[in-house]
Amino acid sequence: MNVGFCNWLWNRARRGDRVEIMAHEAFLPFGRNWKQTAAALVHRLMTMILLRAADVVWISIPEWEERFKPYALHRPVPFQWLPIPSNIPVIENPGAVNTIRRRYVSGDRIMIGHFGTHGWPITSVLEPILSMLGNGPEAPDILLMGGGSEEFRTELIRRRPGLGGLIHAAGLLRAEELSYHIAACDLLIQPYPDGVSSRRGSLMVGLVHGKPIVSTYGPLSSSFWRDTEAIALAPAGDAMAFAGLVQQLAGDPDKRRRMSLAARALYDERFALSHTIAALRGAGSLEYSGCPS
Repeated sequence: MNVGFCNWLWNRARRGDRVEIMAHEAFLPFGRNWKQTAAALVHRLMTMILLRAADVVWISIPEWEERFKPYALHRPVPFQWLPIPSNIPVIENPGAVNTIRRRYVSGDRIMIGHFGTHGWPITSVLEPILSMLGNGPEAPDILLMGGGSEEFRTELIRRRPGLGGLIHAAGLLRAEELSYHIAACDLLIQPYPDGVSSRRGSLMVGLVHGKPIVSTYGPLSSSFWRDTEAIALAPAGDAMAFAGLVQQLAGDPDKRRRMSLAARALYDERFALSHTIAALRGAGSLEYSGCPS
């Protein structure tokens, strides 16, 4: 809640500096308790100040424009979607990938992966999905990757001991090792409480690796996600529908192969670093000629 920094930027803009804002996430929502409500109010004040200073506002998802524009107070500041590429490169090493698979699964069993930071907003929707997938004789092996995965696994198994033999955790991984682990998975499950969106780096990693992905559709999901074959979508918060999609894909290797090709094609078409660079190079056409003060 750094109002002073926002004021400093506004003052720099009034003196002639060019200010560009990158909005990866919007302000906090109102709600859970008085502290969050207070922070949400301050965030909106900061947003109004920043939008007075900005020459251009870059946004990680198109939906942010609708949320931010009212706080521009009719100032015609331009908004531009900036694709967020994966920050984990694809590193080809079949031997390393096979070693990882043998570590977690045997034979031709399906291995499902989840990558993220395992914070509460994600684990709150991930846990019921894992519980459903862990029921029954055909339950797959599930590999959790990323910071907090080991702690989440420990807590999950404490509450649901029956998942102990199915849920594995790789912990925090270097980029090279993460690439191998992602490649070792047959498909990824990436549920988001607000829906799939292009601001999710964990999603971009799966797409660039050409992995079939099951995710969720919610209020922050752009319509094009429904039109691609790269991702299977369940309604956000519907664990049963999500688990059903995962089980269908687990038994359909042909569809997984088609989704894999579509995932990489979607990444190259919309999210590759070349698109980000092209947008930044074209920023000159977004110049705002008015006085920022």
